[in-house]
Amino acid sequence: MDSLRELGWFKHVEWFGEIDSTNRAMVRQVKEGRVALPALMVADAQTHGSGRGANRWYSPTGCLMFSLGLSLRDLPLPADAGTSLLPLQVGLSVAQALGPLSRSKPMVKWPNDVYIEERKVCGILMETSLGNPEPIKDFLIVGVGINCQVHFDAASDEVRRNAVSLHEVSSPEVQAGGSTLEAVAPESVLLRFLQVFRENLSRFQDCPQEFMEDWNEHDWLADRWICVQQPHRELIGRAIGIDASGGLCLIDSRGIVHTILSGTVRLLPSSDGRSGDFG
Repeated sequence: MDSLRELGWFKHVEWFGEIDSTNRAMVRQVKEGRVALPALMVADAQTHGSGRGANRWYSPTGCLMFSLGLSLRDLPLPADAGTSLLPLQVGLSVAQALGPLSRSKPMVKWPNDVYIEERKVCGILMETSLGNPEPIKDFLIVGVGINCQVHFDAASDEVRRNAVSLHEVSSPEVQAGGSTLEAVAPESVLLRFLQVFRENLSRFQDCPQEFMEDWNEHDWLADRWICVQQPHRELIGRAIGIDASGGLCLIDSRGIVHTILSGTVRLLPSSDGRSGDFG
């Protein structure tokens, strides 16, 4: 806790042994005017952790679970993109923070899930209260779950197939140092992320092009065949990066480029390898 306060960023820091959800706790306390922003809430265990839509986040011991409460008025954001790039910046910051700890480069699945060796290591859920008449207006909640030292013995078959824990893929350098458990401990990983994320907020505001370059280096979907499911349509094609506002770009079989702002993205079977020429 002291190391988190020493960052000098947060006006409120709270670490729970168990809670329903750090996002829910943050929303409650912000709406009730009980915390000043920026704020940080961390939990050892969540009883009702959630992901996008109706998804639940598997959160056993060893999973780092935290929420950032941020005032949008205080964030350094690119004037032309506003908040649209924030979800991507959070995922990218997680990938960059985990990079030195992992034997393989962490990659980001648009908009912000983080994968190592084709398995998910981090999920992110962002909520905003733009324009709501709360004690603190226009605030943003960033909920993050990172598998740091998680064992999946009690998890479902689907989770065991698709998830990975950082300690399972730690780098040879970390292992050689004999401090693998300490290096990938939740608090250590949290500190790394917060430092990278805060630096990136300023860096990307000053030089937006650096964000695009960094994203391209960590783009898990790049050049892969995907299907995007939206409420009233389904799009199939090849992912070709993002646009300046963070939208996912897809080129279909007719050579038409679509920009995706929301939707459920999944890889098609042919994406087991990289696609060839298309469109």
